[in-house]
Amino acid sequence: MSIDFDIAKLKLPNGRTIESQIKQEAERLKQLLQSEIDRWYSAYSPVVYPRSYNMRNSLYIDDVVNITSSGNQLTISIKFSDNAYHKSLWSNEYVNVLYLENYGYSVSKGWHKDVPYFGYRSPGSYLEEAVDTFNSTSDLGFKAKINIPESIYI
Repeated sequence: MSIDFDIAKLKLPNGRTIESQIKQEAERLKQLLQSEIDRWYSAYSPVVYPRSYNMRNSLYIDDVVNITSSGNQLTISIKFSDNAYHKSLWSNEYVNVLYLENYGYSVSKGWHKDVPYFGYRSPGSYLEEAVDTFNSTSDLGFKAKINIPESIYI
């Protein structure tokens, strides 16, 4: 026996539909991420180059609430536009700046390997900070997970 229903019309005790609540929670997570990224930006001011702020302006919320194949999870993604990527200085590849800045990096050779913020950088951990804050302040039990480099979703 199958039951046919529109999940978008299911309501929570607060009167919101599940779909609208998930979208609201995604916006809350996006704002937490944005705050953490802004904090990261304010911790260091480059002296050799001007910032483009492309990484800061790369976050967006997916338009669709998805049901996973197991049928017991609803997800909506916070994704990164192409602004999160830039061309490597050393090759024709594009790199995910959010990933590099969040997890840190160090190059193994070259004149710049010992130059802070150019040859190496400590992890910013802003993605984990935002997700931890979200998960610890979720009144309805929503949980966020990091899925790099694709997106962050609840």
